[in-house]
Amino acid sequence: MKDEKILLHRACGAEQTVGFYGRNKGSRLKMPTFLIGFLALAVLSGTTKAQTPRAGAERLMVYTAPDVLFQESLSPVATVPKIKSPVKAFLFSAIFPGAGELYAGRKRGLLFSALEVGGVAAYVVLRQKGNDRKKNVLDFADAHWDSTRCAPECLDPAVGTERLGEYGSQQYYEQIGKYNKFQEGWDDYTPGATELSPNRKTYVGKRHDMNRAFKSANRLAGLLLFNHVVSAVHAALLVRSDRHAALKESRLSIDVDGYMADGYWTSSARVTYVF
Repeated sequence: MKDEKILLHRACGAEQTVGFYGRNKGSRLKMPTFLIGFLALAVLSGTTKAQTPRAGAERLMVYTAPDVLFQESLSPVATVPKIKSPVKAFLFSAIFPGAGELYAGRKRGLLFSALEVGGVAAYVVLRQKGNDRKKNVLDFADAHWDSTRCAPECLDPAVGTERLGEYGSQQYYEQIGKYNKFQEGWDDYTPGATELSPNRKTYVGKRHDMNRAFKSANRLAGLLLFNHVVSAVHAALLVRSDRHAALKESRLSIDVDGYMADGYWTSSARVTYVF
């Protein structure tokens, strides 16, 4: 019986002769011929398709060892892309807002950075304003209030429920403007007056402005902390989303097949790595 010629078909329809396989004579591919055919397939990087010979029952197979045949050529294995860490992104933005987003390749992180820089600058200004007002309040109190003017009543714990704090303490400067027990200590106090003296009223207003500046600075500090947290969580979620997308697109599949053909056990395997 004549030898049957085996043809390798590419998708474009071109044909290349690899060798001969005889059913009766048992002739096999010579190694140099096989190597040349296999290298040609690798260079062309095409997918080899099996063609049914004219006799009708045989599949196209290439020898890798005696009586062990493979139906498909293997494609080059792609390298796995480097995947970034959500933990690093979280830490970067926790230290400086926006850094984690930039690590993830998102320029939107500059928004968090701008908020951080602007917020810190505003915080410094407000704290300085509060400190300046505090100094002004203390100087004003020392210049216009004296305990000797209201002694001994204002210093007697038995009189009223308030007790004057130690000089220089926060309690001391709060009480002299807040409670009527200490109103006589102001240098412009008028006995029998029902309203606050001008200096006491000015002092209360200065303390209000001072406290407002400090409260604004404290609220801004809270917003800055919130900016750190939001940026850190946002950066971690971005990297995590990119990570899941990369893992979803990068899939490894292995297909193994085997069958009997004219008394020969034939096995084939295909490894696919898709991005």
